[in-house]
Amino acid sequence: MIDPVIQLLISLGFSLLFVVSGIHKLSNRLRFQEIIDAYQIVPLGWGPFVVVKIGIVELTLGAAWLIGNSVLIPLFSAVLLNIYIIAISINLFRGRTYIDCGCGFSGFTGAQENNDGIQQLSFSLVGRNFSLVGLLLISVLPISNREIGVVDYLSIMLGLLSAFFIYAATNQLLSNHNAIGAWRNVSG
Repeated sequence: MIDPVIQLLISLGFSLLFVVSGIHKLSNRLRFQEIIDAYQIVPLGWGPFVVVKIGIVELTLGAAWLIGNSVLIPLFSAVLLNIYIIAISINLFRGRTYIDCGCGFSGFTGAQENNDGIQQLSFSLVGRNFSLVGLLLISVLPISNREIGVVDYLSIMLGLLSAFFIYAATNQLLSNHNAIGAWRNVSG
């Protein structure tokens, strides 16, 4: 059994993650299409279709996490994250680590040529996504019937804020790792 506070924290966290991610991808479709095309997984010409579909799926999942209570929501979310894991892994095994993963919000600043702070493909991204899938699967557990009180809502707010900062710090560390690796390659 999972505590309802933990369940609500996971639901709100994934809702925020998917909504913000979907908005970023749909608001800068040309840049995200370049990223999708760089993966060289979908057939040429399908980029615009895939970009819109991914954005819509992420927004839909974000809304579903906020208003739904079905076991299908975490499972569909896990499927989406596993698709990302597979796409990243295919390119890692191809040796194509220089690609922007498309998952870091720093890569969507609105400037078409801005490549500062991109998250290049790495096994760390695969690990991060596996961690997110693990959290998704925790939310499938049955929820206990305890009442949620005022202190619980405060805990949820602080937990959500902490989760946001941990996720942002993880993304920044991954971007920094890429920058440091690029510096070493230039000076090495």
